[in-house]
Amino acid sequence: MASACGGGGGGGGGDGTSASGGGVTVSTSAADRLVLEVQPIRVCDDGGIVCAQVEFFETIVNKIWDQANIEVSFLPLNQLNDSTYLTTDEDEFSDLSFSGGAGAFGRHPDSTRTQGPINLWFVDVLQTSTGLIQFGNAWIGLNGVVVSDDIIDFNNGAGRIDVIAHELGHNLGLRHTTLGAGGPDNVLSSGADREVPESIDDIYPDGDGLSRLTSAQIEKVRESDFLTQVQADELVPETVPVTSADAIPLGLIGSPAVSPATTSPPLLAARSSVPTTVPEGSPSPLTWLLLWPLVQGVYRRVHR
Repeated sequence: MASACGGGGGGGGGDGTSASGGGVTVSTSAADRLVLEVQPIRVCDDGGIVCAQVEFFETIVNKIWDQANIEVSFLPLNQLNDSTYLTTDEDEFSDLSFSGGAGAFGRHPDSTRTQGPINLWFVDVLQTSTGLIQFGNAWIGLNGVVVSDDIIDFNNGAGRIDVIAHELGHNLGLRHTTLGAGGPDNVLSSGADREVPESIDDIYPDGDGLSRLTSAQIEKVRESDFLTQVQADELVPETVPVTSADAIPLGLIGSPAVSPATTSPPLLAARSSVPTTVPEGSPSPLTWLLLWPLVQGVYRRVHR
């Protein structure tokens, strides 16, 4: 089932469940971090000259989905040269999403209906039977998002910076009116009901607190097979604690001011640039034996 998202009423019906609550963030530990890979695809004419405009709104998307401890990673841009799809209706969107073999229509070769990177097409126009502006379309629980140039048409007051984040939510299984959606501050509410943030500063937990996700929505999306765990080699290593033997005394002249909290691996002990004083000692017996003839000669000359 596809969910059309425009300036008018929304699609994507309900499933009989609901939940209340504002924006809720989940654990932010690295072990709980999930990644959603997105394969962007720019649609152009047959000659590859006239193309749809592309804008990921990456920082916006990631701030919204950070509420669920999900990182959205946009892969390198693919290009589809096919004039047929510069203006796309629902049937053509179905072709883009599911027809042909692996990698057809610019799709990622590892993408399937329910797994792999989510395929995101940028087209000029999304055709509707209502005559209203349609910003995006997405399959609920299946792979495929398409957005129109209208999302970046800010000169005419139609631009919307939250559409891509909204449509990805449909692929992850969310609808317009369930699990707490429906209110103006929820990112999955339909375009007719949703208050669109004007900048990243309006997005929860800042400013007007818009584009929220409820705890029920977060629980739902984190079950999606489109999400993968952060690989161990991608985790940021924790700071290695420095023992007293490893730390550099900060008071030594010529020693760098190194903070023990940022020292990893342990540094070698630093040498002070202050010269070391060698203590004086008494002459050895050998020294007196060598000097004795000289002392005797001096004594004789004095007493002649």
